[in-house]
Amino acid sequence: MFGNVNVDYKPCKSQIQLDRASRYMLGELPEQQQAGVIKTAPHLCWEMNCDRNIYSCDILTTRKLFGKRDNKRTNLAFKMSLSFSPDDNDKLTYEEVFNIAKEFAEKFFDGYQVMFAVHTDKPHKHVHFLVGNCHIETGKAYRRSQKDLQTMCEFFGEQCMKRSLTNSVRRDYYNDSPERDKETFAEKQMKAKGKETFKDELREVIRIECADPNNKTLEDVVAALMKHYHVECRVKGNTISYRHPNYTDKSGKLVSVRGSKLGDKYTVKGINYELGKILRGREADRAETLTARTVITDVGAETAGRKDILLHTGEDEKRSGAYPQGVRAVTQGTETGGTTNGNQETDGTFAGTGRYRNESSGNGGGDRSILGGRSEGREGSPSGDGNAKNVPTFEELFDSYKQRNTKVVRTSDAEPEPARAVRKKRQDRGR
Repeated sequence: MFGNVNVDYKPCKSQIQLDRASRYMLGELPEQQQAGVIKTAPHLCWEMNCDRNIYSCDILTTRKLFGKRDNKRTNLAFKMSLSFSPDDNDKLTYEEVFNIAKEFAEKFFDGYQVMFAVHTDKPHKHVHFLVGNCHIETGKAYRRSQKDLQTMCEFFGEQCMKRSLTNSVRRDYYNDSPERDKETFAEKQMKAKGKETFKDELREVIRIECADPNNKTLEDVVAALMKHYHVECRVKGNTISYRHPNYTDKSGKLVSVRGSKLGDKYTVKGINYELGKILRGREADRAETLTARTVITDVGAETAGRKDILLHTGEDEKRSGAYPQGVRAVTQGTETGGTTNGNQETDGTFAGTGRYRNESSGNGGGDRSILGGRSEGREGSPSGDGNAKNVPTFEELFDSYKQRNTKVVRTSDAEPEPARAVRKKRQDRGR
């Protein structure tokens, strides 16, 4: 179980930011007081190893004691929050939220200067934290790894489950799922404006190749990316990087990006995980299909046996004249034609299944028009046109890509230059 622990806030890098953050949590900013907003109450605020009223001064003093130098890159403190679902408001009081937050702080922030406040101005109950980035005894910075965040979420989820706060628990908030993409702030801004990024194109073609039934290993995916989309891949140990075929930097060189920057799904581990998951799904579908065919065969055999019984019964009743002639003719037509029609329908079903299977796998498994799809298509395609559609050329694709974006992306039609050998400059000693 995972709880709703939010740690995506930007850190405080200056005393002004730190002071505003602490005053915001206490509801002491001038704009809050002018608007009459009451953020919290005195008994719902708490601090550890510091004074909440002079929190920024305490943080800077501790850093000076350990000789910490501050600059624009320095993280003075980190923001964090715990939030609960509004559907659990009837089961949760503000005092209970305060107790959960205090236990959370004592467990994960021991030795650091921490303050938190329970906010009461929103429909959902939540807590804001400020965690100093300098240990009061060792002077070490506060480090948060993915495993630490996962442990925090598990602990918070357990606290919610103990109090029957089922709506406040989330299973997939901070887990190690490879399905989650990593997007930078610049990417989010471009998406908000309706623009595309070269990273999105890389993600899409990687997903297409991973889903292709012809690609069963990482090597197959790498070769297919180069063949169909001109995406050059470099694998070194557990690291993989991708080079977009037509996206360059300011100096005109092609840009490469690591798979870990695209998301866990696009790393070596993520691709192997995805290929294994798809393979397991295909095996399950194949087993289900075989089971369905077995059931159909058994039902067909049972039906044929019943028809034999009906035929014998019909002949006996015909001799005895139990049915009128018209009814008897309809019965015979159904009995004699039913078997033939049933076999035809059964054969048609399997023929249709095979036809659909050929259509899904014979044409190359998807549209190859992204990142300049090649005109020769898949090896299994008899026509060589990819998916039997009018596939645009490589140049047309990137012309449309540049037209969709207002900011012109610098491209280079020339092939990347090979690495130049490093030569030492030798001086002529004789001169």
